[in-house]
Amino acid sequence: MKLNLYSMRLCKRDEYDKLIDFFRKYWNDKHVFCRNKQVFEFQHGTANEGEYDFVIAIHNETDEIHAVLGFISSSRYDGGDMENPIFIAGALWKVRDDVKNKEVTKLGLGVLYYLLKKFPNAAYITLGLSGFAKQIYTALHFEFGIMKHYYIANMNMESFDIAYKPAINKIMCENENYKVDFIESIPDEFDSYYYPTKNKEYIVNKYIKHPFYKYDLLGVYHNDKLCTIWIIRKIKIKDHICLRLVDIIGDMSEIENIQGNVHRLLSKYNAEYIDCYNYGIDENIFLNMGFVQVSEDTIIPNYFEPFEQKNVDIYCAALSKKPVVIFKGDADQERPNLLEYNKYN
Repeated sequence: MKLNLYSMRLCKRDEYDKLIDFFRKYWNDKHVFCRNKQVFEFQHGTANEGEYDFVIAIHNETDEIHAVLGFISSSRYDGGDMENPIFIAGALWKVRDDVKNKEVTKLGLGVLYYLLKKFPNAAYITLGLSGFAKQIYTALHFEFGIMKHYYIANMNMESFDIAYKPAINKIMCENENYKVDFIESIPDEFDSYYYPTKNKEYIVNKYIKHPFYKYDLLGVYHNDKLCTIWIIRKIKIKDHICLRLVDIIGDMSEIENIQGNVHRLLSKYNAEYIDCYNYGIDENIFLNMGFVQVSEDTIIPNYFEPFEQKNVDIYCAALSKKPVVIFKGDADQERPNLLEYNKYN
């Protein structure tokens, strides 16, 4: 895409204040990036020395930023080639509304094309799409859909304060051939199975070393053989707890009904339920394991910072040479939102 008024490039690290000023003025001055630099650095700040993982459109005459597109590189976490990541996840995407010239309407596509051209071999995924983004991805014929939402509720809860009217199976027998338990160590060569692939280093750097959230790793074992790794995060709202399954590593296709095994886990945490958003895995795989798909009569919330007791459809899109599997943890949906100002600001 040829533009005469603008230059596209990655944001330089010495332009941090300029980028944050763009967020404050043209996106949301209460956004966590405007309050806490550590969140921004963890998500966008260390993949390439001297640059942030943000594409910016610079107006050549004024040197102002008129559009941005953030992304999260898998190489930030998995130790891979910074110039050739396995996947990139689109994040904050904004074109200034106050600018009027003959090229500004092309900037949204311009920053996206720049990003796709820079990493031509990477799978591109994005989720939590705005109306603007849905229109563009649909027009460009990206793979596009709504993530399916599954859960297993705790049959022993006297009341549900986080969920609303979840379906409860009062008869849950543990499958003796399976075990769901905490993982002491991640095998070095564990098969990620789904695409985009994720290695041990990715799990450790993205989840175990997360600066703000605490994640637990659970293993699903079949006859003592590790089948999958579940990454979960405990959330507490007043005196009630839920578990969010934000990522799954490994093959789930042959796992039998483990609803009773998962229920033992819920009892251990005294949690109302465990839930999981996913795109790309056959729903029968989740149903066979004992999960239930969220219905209109039930509420399994997605917003916790601040908490809102309502169901949320998460729209996602992808551009990839291979079929993709997407979980909630893959993009910026696991970003803290209620942190206050810190020492960096």
